[in-house]
Amino acid sequence: MSDINNAAHSEWRQLCQAALFETNPVKLLERITLARHAVLDRIEDGYSKPKNGEQAALREALSTLDSLRRITERQNGYQSKAS
Repeated sequence: MSDINNAAHSEWRQLCQAALFETNPVKLLERITLARHAVLDRIEDGYSKPKNGEQAALREALSTLDSLRRITERQNGYQSKAS
């Protein structure tokens, strides 16, 4: 079970990093969506006590991804339904 938790923990972080370093605006929005889904899936996993402040990191990741999405959409003239 620990290996599964570590893999999920690693996956959402990798997807968030990929979004943060993407330079293509179209790919960036796709990466943001994938990362958000991974973070939300991790939150919904129902883990009882996340290790090493993971819960705070997940909330911060969501906030960062949402800000990045809004900035990208604004810079590229996209209209978001969620804004």
